[in-house]
Amino acid sequence: MIGKRIYRIILSLILTVILMVILVFATSSENPNRILVMLGGTMPEGIIQGVTYLLFIFGMLELFASNNELTHEEDAFSAHLLPEQENWVLSADDVNQLKLNMQQLEKSQKFLLTDLIKKACTKYRLSKSSSEVLGVIDSQIKIYNSDMESEQSFIRYTAWAIPSVGFIGTVLGIAASLGYANEANTPEGINKVTSMLAVAFDTTLVALVLSIFLMFGIHYVQKRQDSLFSKMNAYMIENLINRFYK
Repeated sequence: MIGKRIYRIILSLILTVILMVILVFATSSENPNRILVMLGGTMPEGIIQGVTYLLFIFGMLELFASNNELTHEEDAFSAHLLPEQENWVLSADDVNQLKLNMQQLEKSQKFLLTDLIKKACTKYRLSKSSSEVLGVIDSQIKIYNSDMESEQSFIRYTAWAIPSVGFIGTVLGIAASLGYANEANTPEGINKVTSMLAVAFDTTLVALVLSIFLMFGIHYVQKRQDSLFSKMNAYMIENLINRFYK
């Protein structure tokens, strides 16, 4: 997992450099487009936007990775790991066989659901109690959820860092404009002050727009994650616990 994250960091750097080179090249004319300037096409003023793009691209790559992981876990339901026929009853021997089947499956493909089924079968073999198995399922799903949210901590960090970097650019831009305050009585001085103020607010605008897209992705992934674990809990109750032979 760490190796994959390092790969995403390097890919983010490469994509950010390519984007900034394109923006700088596009604004190299004498009268560059205002939108390209706002996006960070002028240097060194565009460095803040470059950092913002780096964080945004990394955050989006992390979101794609989390989304792909959720898709992989959802594929477990189409494998029909538990008996889904009506009136199917599981004996103690059937439960033991289920655990063996999950162990065999995990040699080629592993899901959270296979691990959960193994733990539930083990608990039933020891206690023969449906309520205790349900407790194990609830506790284990909370652990899975906590582990997945921990892996997504970098995404939440980038969502916080993007507007923060934008505000840093605003402060630097305002500070730079104040440095030209003594020249404000000349046309050249006014141009310098206004250009620095434009840079100041451009950085915040870009950061806020990017954070909106990133937050949408975060909430989308969170919704899928909640749906996954809710479905997993219902699947275990309906197709395992409710089928234990009483």
